[in-house]
Amino acid sequence: MSIKRDMRKSGREDFPVVSILVPAFNEELTIEQLILRTRQVLEKLNLPHEIIVVDDGSSDRTAFICKTSGAKVVRNGCRMGKGMALRKAFSVCHGDVIVTLDADGSHQPEEIPRLIAPILSDCVDFTLGSRMLNLGSPLRVRFSHLGNLIFSLLISLFSQEKVSDLQSGFRAVRSNVIKGMHISCRRFEIESEMLIKLLKKKCRFVEVPVTSKFTGSSNINVLGDGFLILRRILFCVAS
Repeated sequence: MSIKRDMRKSGREDFPVVSILVPAFNEELTIEQLILRTRQVLEKLNLPHEIIVVDDGSSDRTAFICKTSGAKVVRNGCRMGKGMALRKAFSVCHGDVIVTLDADGSHQPEEIPRLIAPILSDCVDFTLGSRMLNLGSPLRVRFSHLGNLIFSLLISLFSQEKVSDLQSGFRAVRSNVIKGMHISCRRFEIESEMLIKLLKKKCRFVEVPVTSKFTGSSNINVLGDGFLILRRILFCVAS
């Protein structure tokens, strides 16, 4: 593919292209630094890459800042949800390895090498960045985090794989695995759907510890999204 060849001109020919996918909604305060830091990390590794931000109907300067920072911007005409944003990003990206991270500054781009290393070395098919495995991470326990722990336990019991941070949005996966998967979720339950379906396909999986910066706010509705996540878990397990 010519697009991949163009991206590899600035990177190593023997390394796969890495696509960084960032769903964003009104993140003008954090998105510029996230893009710049991400690019610095990948350029230091000399990896061919692309950074794609899906602007999910933002009413602030998120899209403009992303463009001026050199990221590719895909826009939803209105707010459609994180799941829809990621699904659109999956359909337009060209990388061999896909990394997803949140735009609010809670994930640290400097930890991307930790996520992609097991995939590049052909040890696994996808990695999950777990905040729960890093005892030094300043993750504050809120009600939503307790729900995450409960949901993670459910998935662990179902899959016989230890999952400690089901709802982490910081993850990496081979594109040929995720692009061949039917994903239907529109909101935050997409993380649960993806993980369950990957585990059911017997994909090789590992969690790696990552740090998390508490940003003071969240777009997750604890009750509404919590119900959707639980319903999606039960549906995926039963199907």
